[in-house]
Amino acid sequence: MASLPSSCSCSSSSGRSSSRSRPQRFPETLFILDNTKPDDDLTPQIFLAAGDGDIPAMRRLAAGLAREGKSVGAMTVKDPLHRTLGPLHFAAWSGKLEMCRFLIKDLHLDIDEEANGGSPPLLFAACGRAPKEAVRLLLDRGANPNIAFRGRHTVLHLIATMTKRDSSGVAEILLSRGANVDPMCELGTPLHLAAECGNVQMLDMLLRYQANPNRVVRLFYAPLTLAIFAPSLKCMELLIKAGADVNAGRPVTPLILAAMDGLADCIKCLLEAGADANIPDEIGRIPLEIAAIQGWKDCVEILFPFTTRVTRFADWSIDGIMQHVKFGSSGDYKICKESAVKVEGDAAFQGKDYPNASALYTKAMESDPNDSTLYAKRSLCWLHMGEKDKALNDANTYKGMDLDLSSSCHEQAAALILTQEYGLACKALVSGLKLNFGRGPSGEVSREKNA
Repeated sequence: MASLPSSCSCSSSSGRSSSRSRPQRFPETLFILDNTKPDDDLTPQIFLAAGDGDIPAMRRLAAGLAREGKSVGAMTVKDPLHRTLGPLHFAAWSGKLEMCRFLIKDLHLDIDEEANGGSPPLLFAACGRAPKEAVRLLLDRGANPNIAFRGRHTVLHLIATMTKRDSSGVAEILLSRGANVDPMCELGTPLHLAAECGNVQMLDMLLRYQANPNRVVRLFYAPLTLAIFAPSLKCMELLIKAGADVNAGRPVTPLILAAMDGLADCIKCLLEAGADANIPDEIGRIPLEIAAIQGWKDCVEILFPFTTRVTRFADWSIDGIMQHVKFGSSGDYKICKESAVKVEGDAAFQGKDYPNASALYTKAMESDPNDSTLYAKRSLCWLHMGEKDKALNDANTYKGMDLDLSSSCHEQAAALILTQEYGLACKALVSGLKLNFGRGPSGEVSREKNA
């Protein structure tokens, strides 16, 4: 049987690239198993009939199963992602509308089958050969437009990433039938995904149905922030027109991302929309400074008139700034850059984005291999991701290093517990309690001595 295409086509063709870690894109890949190994001799025939729309053959097969006390609805196969698929999935993807009607009305197949932990037929209809017609038919027959699969992903999430197809047409059908325009999964809302993938038509459709352009996911990723990664400015322009906050996601604002990657067109667009060029990043660097460090002089020239003078630059001119970051304090900037990676890793960890957090901690280890806390933190990431062996390896590495219990006590204790170092784990936890009790209401360390 023919394979379905990949569901995500987010790659940029414009040559614009980003050095910054991006959020993970939609993980779903759709294809149907070619080498099915059924438990029953009739199973291949049933799925061939469903995919071909052969209703007479399906009638005969259904009658044969009935004589054996079985039903067509009980016939399933597994795809490479271990999802259970039934004949209705095949018929919906193949765009065999009459077969879909026959399976639902005459054979009483569940229109939302395998939704919990699997994938509903509506998803396959939306990605199939006649998406609008098949989606409309399933909705007419009672399919749930908000049905979630694999956690909290919805059909809108999936089609938001499909830039090479008429995803907006399918989206309009779903939205007009009551689909929630802003369902949230760990990757964000459909608007987040459409913005990052540069799916202009889909993004426009979602905004017309009042999608929220300012919702933040993973601590600082707003739709406008993600639109920085899109192939063109059109997504940014649509979001700004819809009321997107041009300073969203502090401390990682769209302007900071654009300055980091040298995206002069994005910088101009954001400044024209009122972006504040004086908002610093997580380690205190303003966009102009970031652009200068990266060597983007054209971006420095654009940002300069919008930036308030910074006293640490003795020569407050474009050339003076470029010279300062090149010769004056490169060591300090290297330290700042390393610190930024750690901070971003912690932000990803707090946002439960463990794959991204582990990748950032790994990157930080390259610059600072003697920082034992990085191994403790990455160990906990692996544990959350179900990678127990990797978690134990990092925990053992951490245990063999010089331990620093002045911060990240929870992560360090978790690593020590993995290695059965319960005494040291208790010390880490007690250290954490001391740190917490030593802070006043404002978060500053108290100067009072304990009685």
